[in-house]
Amino acid sequence: MNSIPRISVLMTVFNAGRYLDASVRSIVAQTFQDWEFLIVDDASTDGSAEVAESWAVKDKRIRLIRNAGNTGQTPCLNQGLREARGTWVARQDADDLSHPLRLTRQVERVTVEPDLALLGTCGRIIDGADRLTGLLDMPLTGGSIRWSAALLNPFLHTSVMFRRDVVLEEFGGYDEGFRISQDYDLWLRLTARKKSANLPWRLVCYRNLSTALSKTGRETAYDEARRISEQGEAESFGRELSAEERRLVASFREGLDPADRRAFWRVYNGLLPSLTAPDRARMIAAHHLKVAGACGSGARILEIFSAFRHDPAFAARWLIERWPG
Repeated sequence: MNSIPRISVLMTVFNAGRYLDASVRSIVAQTFQDWEFLIVDDASTDGSAEVAESWAVKDKRIRLIRNAGNTGQTPCLNQGLREARGTWVARQDADDLSHPLRLTRQVERVTVEPDLALLGTCGRIIDGADRLTGLLDMPLTGGSIRWSAALLNPFLHTSVMFRRDVVLEEFGGYDEGFRISQDYDLWLRLTARKKSANLPWRLVCYRNLSTALSKTGRETAYDEARRISEQGEAESFGRELSAEERRLVASFREGLDPADRRAFWRVYNGLLPSLTAPDRARMIAAHHLKVAGACGSGARILEIFSAFRHDPAFAARWLIERWPG
């Protein structure tokens, strides 16, 4: 490979053999083809490295980096960043899928908006059999991204494309003090100083597996996200939250306890005056639909009505896509 690719696709792998072939295939099938593909295998024991190696033999743009011992995802991400040659780095997790137009749509956007440093997309949630189980709607504009960042991660990690020089040289890459929520930390640091956006199209499928995280892993992820959220409060809302407000925000992020629903919305609505963004109504509707998924039938209907009240066109499209027919 002599020419410098525009995009370096970066994937870290640890025992993802069952889904890896399809995930790699979804990148090879992209309509945008000016890329290199770095796959960092973190000492897999299930044949993942062999699957990746078979692809590297077939396509010289694919490069496999095999670690002798397991180091964890965050060091592997930084390892890949140092090896990447593209101006842009596009992430994909080893069990997820990209729509064929994903990279094309992202390149089109950063071409007309060259001051963007970070661009993600919306997505679908699928299970181990590729069945649709949910929808992921991210805030679209810089204002809504910064406001919502202390509520929950405003980017779907497997969908993002970012400038390598900005992330590596200005922000030092991913913080290796975070084992699971390293992306959430990076986005909060980056969006406070750089321009970012999400595309409205669902260009990735995020595979949600019940075996993805152990109980200890979930607790670590929740703890890391709480710490990151607290660090972003002042940037998002112009003030720090109380202990009770933080508890309710964490409940929303982790799948809202129905008992907290009314108290959460009181806190949420109290913070809304600090939000001014063109996609404000859409984002509020998306948050109501997220809460609807955690509620029983009565409260679920109320949350869906609230979503329609804020953005009826978005809510209608969401329902049709989530439950077609």
